[in-house]
Amino acid sequence: MSIAKILCVLMFFVSVPVSARDGYKLMVFGDSLSAGYRLPKEDSFAEQLQTALTELGYAQVIVINNSKSGETTAGGLNRQKQALEQKPDGVILELGINDVLRGVGIETIRENLSKLITNFQKAGVSVLLAGMQAPPITEPVYANRFSNIYRMLAQKYHIVLYPFFMQGIFKAAGNQYEMAGPYLLPDRAHPRAEGVLLMVEDMLPTIEKFLNKEGVYPVR
Repeated sequence: MSIAKILCVLMFFVSVPVSARDGYKLMVFGDSLSAGYRLPKEDSFAEQLQTALTELGYAQVIVINNSKSGETTAGGLNRQKQALEQKPDGVILELGINDVLRGVGIETIRENLSKLITNFQKAGVSVLLAGMQAPPITEPVYANRFSNIYRMLAQKYHIVLYPFFMQGIFKAAGNQYEMAGPYLLPDRAHPRAEGVLLMVEDMLPTIEKFLNKEGVYPVR
């Protein structure tokens, strides 16, 4: 190959963003809220996020659904090594609500989430932390301490935070739990397909911010 051709090839790789050449694996690592509980696969959070990102021009982003119904922060730690074997570049970490439902102590939840974040970071995986809020029936002091965990960890580890994973639903319901029914399954806890769509739409700007921070941009 001539020197001129070699220079042309080098110029191409310098000018084209890494994200345009290589796929970016974005893993959703959470519980039933992101796993697609009682929904067809195509209606799960990961699948609807994949569709939304592709439509925005992020065709190089591959969304991996590694969420498990009933998962706790301790359970997430137990299967984190297996998740890392899938070689994700980034992860949306969405865990904690099942700990609340089991009455797990605040310090334990914080410690487990902290370990999950640091383990991902040590493996070179960037973290987008999806916060949660305790159900209305939860004791107020505990509920407040729980919701604050995510903000504190995001600040400590300098990671992108999305304050409340189900925020899209509750915005549409005027932030009134009793009005969220049309977007929730009969159990009043898990989102319907329409609810997942609202969640994805509301979270997209934060996910784009995260991807752009990673050097991943839409390709049109």
